[in-house]
Amino acid sequence: MSSVKQEGYDECVERVAMVELLPSETSPELEHRDHPDIDRLSEEDEEDSSETEDNSPKGCRCRNETVCLPCLAVRECTTICWKRSGAGIKTVVAYLVTLLFLVYVGLALARYGGQSDQEETATLLAITAVLVVAVLWKGCRRVSCLRSGLQNCMACCARPFQRCYGRHSGVIDTCVVVLIVIGIVIYVVVDVAMKRPASLVSAVGIAVFIIVMFLASHAPRKVAWRPVGGGLLLQFVFALLVLRTSWGRAAFSWMADRMTTYMAFTDQGAQFVFGNDFREHFFVFRVMPTIIFFSATISILYYFGVLQVLIKGIAKVMNATMATGGLETFHAAVNIFCGWAESLMVIRPFMDTMTKAELHAVMTNGFSTVAGSAIGAYVLYGVSAKHLISASCMSAPAALAMSKLFYPSKRRHLNKIDTKQIPSQGTGLVDAASLGAVAAVGVVAHIVATVIAFISLLSFLNASLQWFGQRVGLAPPLYPPLTFQFICSYILWPVAFLLGVPAQDCRVVARLLGVKIFINEFIAYEDLGHVRANRLALDSHVASNGTWRLVGSEETIELVGTNSTLEGGVISPRSEMLATYALCGFSDLVALGMMSTALSTVAPSRRRHILQVAPRALVSGIMACLLTAAMAGLVAEDG
Repeated sequence: MSSVKQEGYDECVERVAMVELLPSETSPELEHRDHPDIDRLSEEDEEDSSETEDNSPKGCRCRNETVCLPCLAVRECTTICWKRSGAGIKTVVAYLVTLLFLVYVGLALARYGGQSDQEETATLLAITAVLVVAVLWKGCRRVSCLRSGLQNCMACCARPFQRCYGRHSGVIDTCVVVLIVIGIVIYVVVDVAMKRPASLVSAVGIAVFIIVMFLASHAPRKVAWRPVGGGLLLQFVFALLVLRTSWGRAAFSWMADRMTTYMAFTDQGAQFVFGNDFREHFFVFRVMPTIIFFSATISILYYFGVLQVLIKGIAKVMNATMATGGLETFHAAVNIFCGWAESLMVIRPFMDTMTKAELHAVMTNGFSTVAGSAIGAYVLYGVSAKHLISASCMSAPAALAMSKLFYPSKRRHLNKIDTKQIPSQGTGLVDAASLGAVAAVGVVAHIVATVIAFISLLSFLNASLQWFGQRVGLAPPLYPPLTFQFICSYILWPVAFLLGVPAQDCRVVARLLGVKIFINEFIAYEDLGHVRANRLALDSHVASNGTWRLVGSEETIELVGTNSTLEGGVISPRSEMLATYALCGFSDLVALGMMSTALSTVAPSRRRHILQVAPRALVSGIMACLLTAAMAGLVAEDG
């Protein structure tokens, strides 16, 4: 028996012996003088004595006494044993549950393996693999000998490579960079230039965006190109996995389908609260409950530690590839799964010691990504969940790359944070789900208030522009109405074209970009969903041998013979995909004010620095989203 277990056993025996030696009618004065530990527990039990008196077992002396000494001894022994062996008991229970689940999986595959859908079988196997890996990993971490053995084995395997790299690091780095550049050039020439020459426009767009950001950089001479190149490399590799490999497309399509199916259960809660006709108020009663449901899900995943593992792995990959600081890299990884407001709590203790470049990087991370709960809402507009998930992952390295290019600094922060500093959600499963749902109420209120205010302001602005346009003859039927979206469709046309959007779709995509940058991405995605619905309606009409014609402008289509008109235009599936990537970011003028105020409230001493870097961070966030879209346009074959 080990020394720790022996101490616990001796302590338990001593307490039991102490209890047995006490007289049956011990006075309160004697208890108070000789046994302070028992007296402390007796005082705690005395508060509930009136409630437990009737429930005392027959023969127990605690019916008319302050405390039952045998019961107290049993409780003390149980508490000590749990403290000593609780972790081992949990591990054994986890292994038993896993074993029972494996038996269930075997029975399910044996009974319905050949008859069930392959997708259902893949789902069951995926759940099984995740459960087994999690239990084995937890078990190995609890067993010190296995943990130390794995660490020693990994250290021995890595030691020769570390020595070799330490001696020839310069040569190795140069060779790796040269090989990567040669591989990308070969890919661009063979796969893009020879097979899809139109996609070369996206490559030109990537180069133009980088050159513009470098020329407008805060300190061009201080730019470190490894974070920029590493961010572009991560984007390129991830785009290849998601958009070009068969297994990558299948994996992300499977994840997107599971996410869509999971989000559909929101309708049950919405129907219970708002009634059967809740779909008539689509935005408030259908879209907003999705944010609440997904926020509760994120909180549960935090409680079980699932997201902490993903965040830690992503941060390690980004840090190794881009050589960025641990603080800003970790924050970028957190932003993939949660919004900027939630991730702010992770870096809050370090706000007062951050450099201005790190403040810029943190704000850029927030501007270039969206919260996971918002992705669930965008899916309801018909936007592809696969491209939304991919865009959220690709924008994280792009944000760091654009930040280091637009606001470089040679000083590197020494603070390091890990997943243990991510605030845990709740003390139990139910509490975590409740806290996550309640936390989303403020987000829903902000979104609803913003949408109401800015759609009203946009309508007033469009009415004013149309009034001024009519004074000089810019009005239908000779000209389209003069609106804010119409102006953006021309001003941002070159930007849309550099993303790789076909020329005939650039005005519609440029309009969406203008709405996203100057108003809100929610409104832009709603517009994109409307455009997608127009394409599906037009395709269905053409498939039934119907005809169509343009009315007044390129954005109004009349379906001949149906008395229906498609307002807002139609774009190709490729343009829809590129617009999905470009819009996936919290980078608009409203977000600029919100984030500056929030950061200044958390760190009042850094208010001046925050206000200085905030406009540049917004530009970096917008460019990171555009860079992600251009990279997707370079790699993707179609929408």
